[in-house]
Amino acid sequence: MINEDYMQEVHADKVLMIAIGNNDYISYNKLFDRYYGCLCQYVYSLLMDRNDAEDVVQELFLNLWKNRGRIEIKENVSGYLYRMAKHLALNFIRSKVQTGSLSENQDLLLLSYEDNQLETEEFRIALYDCIDHLPGRSREVLLLHRVKGLKQKEISEKLSISVKTIKNQIWMSLQKLKECLEMKEV
Repeated sequence: MINEDYMQEVHADKVLMIAIGNNDYISYNKLFDRYYGCLCQYVYSLLMDRNDAEDVVQELFLNLWKNRGRIEIKENVSGYLYRMAKHLALNFIRSKVQTGSLSENQDLLLLSYEDNQLETEEFRIALYDCIDHLPGRSREVLLLHRVKGLKQKEISEKLSISVKTIKNQIWMSLQKLKECLEMKEV
């Protein structure tokens, strides 16, 4: 059940953050491995530039390590990391606005972003958090299909899995996402 899995993930993240606060570099690497890819995808959705997204997420993890002794997370770690990523991405956009170096895509994105409501951003954070807590293969299939836009047959060939299995994985992932988002009441 997603509720138990989700709660175990939340607990594991808290344990990692406590260890990081006590200068445990191995736990820091585990947290990095767990969230780097998903955070890059999330920041990319805000910046529309892969290199900039990776730079922002790397800055996030550098800040996390530098301030490890002072960070107190009162909510779940995943939500904290996504909020931190959002703020760093917005700061990145602000600095580009000030220097006048926004790309055309980022300029258009900034205009549309300013029009968006807070609820949309909260939903996006909750969605990425739920995606992040899907089992590994299910997450991979869902991201290949919904984010990268690959067809089921392409995913099947890429992962050497039957198309029927891909369809089932996508369906199950969407059901788990629905349950997770309902639990978060987004």
